[in-house]
Amino acid sequence: MAPDATFNQIIAEKIGFAEPFILILLLAGIQGAIIASFAQRVISAITSALGPVTGSANLGFLGIVPWVMLVVVIIAVLIGWIVIAGIAHISAKYIFRGTGSFTQLLKLYGYSLAPMSLVILGTVLIGISWVALPLTYFFSVIAVFWIVILMTAAVKQNYGLDTGKAFISSFVGPLIVWLIIVGIFWIWIWLAVSSFAGGFV
Repeated sequence: MAPDATFNQIIAEKIGFAEPFILILLLAGIQGAIIASFAQRVISAITSALGPVTGSANLGFLGIVPWVMLVVVIIAVLIGWIVIAGIAHISAKYIFRGTGSFTQLLKLYGYSLAPMSLVILGTVLIGISWVALPLTYFFSVIAVFWIVILMTAAVKQNYGLDTGKAFISSFVGPLIVWLIIVGIFWIWIWLAVSSFAGGFV
């Protein structure tokens, strides 16, 4: 609830890399496990429904899907953590001429993802009842805003920037990169579909 003071204390005490890394692993692992359990339910329902159709066909290989989803969630969160911190570091260090290290920012960003616990809570509530879907959306919005605030504070304290430059580095920069990537992807899809459709003309 006091990110500036907390991040200053983390920097001053030179807290190691292990604690934020374990925190992210726990958050991603719990979220991935919940999603994997949902997938297991769906797979069980599909297997039961297709039982009369498939007969003696072995659908046991589907049991690996939840484990794959768990691993994918963990890897995606870890990659996202590094990439977002990298973009913020480039912006803060080389565009706004801040003073700070990428490793230290990774540590602070690790703690900044703590509000993911609200997303986990919302996912659990959906598992209990779909009636909780609006509450889940509410928790997700709160988590996103909270994470942005924490990341802004992390960049601000790590690089000695003002709040505006820290916000641009921590949120606007990664958002622009994301929009560019998505734009390139959709342009590629459009060109692929156009060339494919043109082949029939």
